[in-house]
Amino acid sequence: MVSPRIMCRQHLLGEHLECHMFAGSIKKKQNMTGYLENNLLEPQSLKKRHDRLVREMMKRGYHHKSPLRISQRDTAYLGRKRIDARLSLKLLLKRCSRCRKLSSV
Repeated sequence: MVSPRIMCRQHLLGEHLECHMFAGSIKKKQNMTGYLENNLLEPQSLKKRHDRLVREMMKRGYHHKSPLRISQRDTAYLGRKRIDARLSLKLLLKRCSRCRKLSSV
């Protein structure tokens, strides 16, 4: 849930890919417990998050041709989960110098 604006190319595109991977798993009703328990997935916000990432991708001139087709009904079985955005930001900036550089601009 880190602002896409401060994400380096690798993290921006990587999280975009993860959104599609999560959506596929959710549509198959796969067990997502590990992702939920480890603060890696906020199911009720998946579509909104994808769209935020895409807006940033487009601002940077990247091409996007993969709409995310998932609804609240698809994610309902997972319940509601909140990711600690501050903690996510802290961890990202600790491990990625490119994101750290973008966050200070």
